[in-house]
Amino acid sequence: MDFEIHPWTPEHNCTEFNSSLKSVEKYIQEQAARAMSSKMSTIFVLTEKGDQLVRGYYTLSSMSLNFEELPTALQKKLPRYPQVGATLLGRLGVDERYRDQLSKKGDNPRLGELLLVDAQKNCLRGSATVASAIMLIDVEEPNSEELASGARDPMRFYTQYGFIPLPRTPRTLFKRLSTIEKELTALHKRNTVSVEVKDQMPPLA
Repeated sequence: MDFEIHPWTPEHNCTEFNSSLKSVEKYIQEQAARAMSSKMSTIFVLTEKGDQLVRGYYTLSSMSLNFEELPTALQKKLPRYPQVGATLLGRLGVDERYRDQLSKKGDNPRLGELLLVDAQKNCLRGSATVASAIMLIDVEEPNSEELASGARDPMRFYTQYGFIPLPRTPRTLFKRLSTIEKELTALHKRNTVSVEVKDQMPPLA
């Protein structure tokens, strides 16, 4: 199955979007238009190719972070300015009902991973015009009712991809843009090698 990720427009249909984190669901259904029109956030949505139904999304916005909030080890590697330019991933969500439907069919498209990789690519592209040293993620915390209904804390999802909690605000994660650049370059090289190997394979008898 082919997917597309592109900026949200009013033509996108969010009515079927379902998340166990109600703030994630409410945002895309009720707040997306205002966030985009006010330039507070840019929202990127994932759809099936040629479709308008939103199956996942994430938001990006510019912000700054007090230098002292960074880990001491990282402070030693950066110029000592009072504020550090950053790009914030404020929300990331997947239509869980749609994801479960795909899983029952034997598909595992890893929609969250597709969105997170795309978000990192866009952070890196944006840093070429508006400098940003780090990518931040505000990790949604499920409330007791959501946990009782089966919601999972997304913290582990992000940390497995190398995002690290800030010392003073552990629900806020970070990764340096220089690290993201290295990871995406390595990913591109692996994919290129994979394609070349497949092209060189002899036809089956």
